[in-house]
Amino acid sequence: MQPLTSFGRTLVIANPAARAGTARQVAERLERFLTLYLHDASSFITRYTDRPGHATELAADAAQFDTVLALGGDGVIHEVACGLMRLHDDVRPVLGVIPVGSGNDFARTLGMHEVSCDADLVQLLETQPAHLDIGRVRTSSSPTADAALDEVTYALETFSFGLDAAIALDTTELRRTTGLTGMPLYTVSGLNVFGRRYRTYPARIRLDDGPWLDLATLLCAVQLGPTYGSGYLITPDADPTDGMLDICYATGPIARVQALPVFLSARNGNHVGNPHVHLARARRAEIVLPEDGYPAQVDGEKLAFRRAVIEVAPAALTVLKPPTKPA
Repeated sequence: MQPLTSFGRTLVIANPAARAGTARQVAERLERFLTLYLHDASSFITRYTDRPGHATELAADAAQFDTVLALGGDGVIHEVACGLMRLHDDVRPVLGVIPVGSGNDFARTLGMHEVSCDADLVQLLETQPAHLDIGRVRTSSSPTADAALDEVTYALETFSFGLDAAIALDTTELRRTTGLTGMPLYTVSGLNVFGRRYRTYPARIRLDDGPWLDLATLLCAVQLGPTYGSGYLITPDADPTDGMLDICYATGPIARVQALPVFLSARNGNHVGNPHVHLARARRAEIVLPEDGYPAQVDGEKLAFRRAVIEVAPAALTVLKPPTKPA
């Protein structure tokens, strides 16, 4: 078991609004936990976010720290990772996660469970640094190939567009009005989207140097890890250490009454093998959309684009994770 003292100078970036505001209490528990195990409250500092993008700013200014712990859901972890990627790799701190969110898919990929009580913080003591891939996402508001891809973000777990992105984006309001979390939240959102907004999203997609594919896309997910939507096993074999992107896209035409069971079957990875579902692997994916307004997201955060290029950056981020258990 690795001692916590090896984390060095530590910055905690916490989203106090996560999990209906209970994340602030978790952050206070974490402070007590760190003080107990480090025996030195001066070796860590906590900063709370107060606006979208704030976590990215804090992480981008964290070169003097050895470790940055992101406390919250996939959104704040995504922002922290984007900030860390602005730093040169020589001074980039190690990323640790304290999962306190609705989806927690990146934490699930790491093998960490949601933190809801003091005992759950003990999993920090079992983590070790590991080099993980990350997806570099460059986008443009123009679909033409000569337009500059001047917007850059990063995907730790997921980039998607289509029905699955609509589901992810709709969970924000649904969580507020229903109090649902986890897979039930995403499942109810899925039923709503399939009921009110079911359609195909025509797109052109090219993987690596392969041919352009003109698709009547229902959904398209470019994954580093195997799950999205709080555990939907969309790309069962995805591994964030293999230097590859795993892509799942579903195409129509297919009637809604047939498509909905396929979507629900992805909870256990049973969508694989359906003739409308396609799996692929690549180091680079390029996507061109014929019109504005498609639902799109990266790690649960809304994204607008007409052309996007997603490339894997192998072993670009060092992340604290529990050791892999032998098979």
